[in-house]
Amino acid sequence: MKPSLRNLAGNWWYVLAWLGVIRMESTSAASADNTSKLLYIVLATVYPNVQPSFVEQLDEVLRKSGHFLGCGILSVLVFLALRNTNRDRLRALLRPWGAKVRDFWRREWVGIGMLMTIVTAAFDEMHQSFLPTRTGQWQDVVLDACGGAALQALLYFFSMCSFRRRSRAGAVGCQ
Repeated sequence: MKPSLRNLAGNWWYVLAWLGVIRMESTSAASADNTSKLLYIVLATVYPNVQPSFVEQLDEVLRKSGHFLGCGILSVLVFLALRNTNRDRLRALLRPWGAKVRDFWRREWVGIGMLMTIVTAAFDEMHQSFLPTRTGQWQDVVLDACGGAALQALLYFFSMCSFRRRSRAGAVGCQ
């Protein structure tokens, strides 16, 4: 049975919102010049003797961390949207959700989440290559994919913990 449009919207709105955040970060407003200036202002307010070279290095670390975490979060959000859509479909069939490992984690959900992450990262870098204040780098796509893979590994761990906790609480065991 197909989930309703309302359920789909409820399960996928945060993926679309996060794609919007990634898109906004891809503009000239989020260029290294702009972010380092803002970071310098914030740090100089707290620590007036801050060195500009330190701010530039910190900005670079924060920007690369943002790539890693931002696309990792996208990968997890896509996974959760797929899982929740599956949950809603199973509830309509009157099958108890959470009785099987496949209710918590599936390779297909990981694959689709990673594909969405890599495609988004590639388009983001291509878009940035056309902006005069930005640079598109293939290394950032690799970093984004690593972020997605790392967060998917954490998600696997937490999914298995949730399944074990649920099966100990009285649901059907591993099948």
